[in-house]
Amino acid sequence: VNVNKHEKYNSFIDLINNKKKLMNISSDKVSKLYKLFKILCEMYTKIDYGNKTCNNYLKDANKFVDEYQKLLNDNDTDNGNNLYNQLLCSLSTDYDNLKSKCSDSSSFREIKTPTNCVKRSKQSSQLISAQNSEDISSSSIGNKLFTVLSIFGAIAFLLGISYKYSLFGFRKRFQKQKLKNIKKRMNQ
Repeated sequence: VNVNKHEKYNSFIDLINNKKKLMNISSDKVSKLYKLFKILCEMYTKIDYGNKTCNNYLKDANKFVDEYQKLLNDNDTDNGNNLYNQLLCSLSTDYDNLKSKCSDSSSFREIKTPTNCVKRSKQSSQLISAQNSEDISSSSIGNKLFTVLSIFGAIAFLLGISYKYSLFGFRKRFQKQKLKNIKKRMNQ
């Protein structure tokens, strides 16, 4: 049996190769990328959807652009690591998405993107749309399963309460009614 023809084997080998490429990025650049992703995440958490002027994190945006430009200029020394370029493309795309959420995006500085970023974004959008359709179907199955299990759980809970009440509640009510009748007879 030739394992090279199996789809799972090929996808696993691709995953291993991508991990190797990630390992080839210097730790200095990884820490700088982490810093950029952290700044970007902080800006996303500061978004006020009621107030779309976005002036409250313009300082963070300028800091992000400065650090991004440093990494982009330093990219020439990275020996053409495509995965590193993909990370830079992802950062620039996320930054542009953040800018689009603000009504006054002209106050944000523009950033340059790596040269092969356009091709990557088309491929990634196709990949993301395919993944989203799979996620939507699996999430709807998950939602349906959760709903059905919740209904069965509620039914079991109510049946348990009614069973306990039927064992003890009716008996106690019957005993109280009997005592009242006995007291009435004694008082008469």
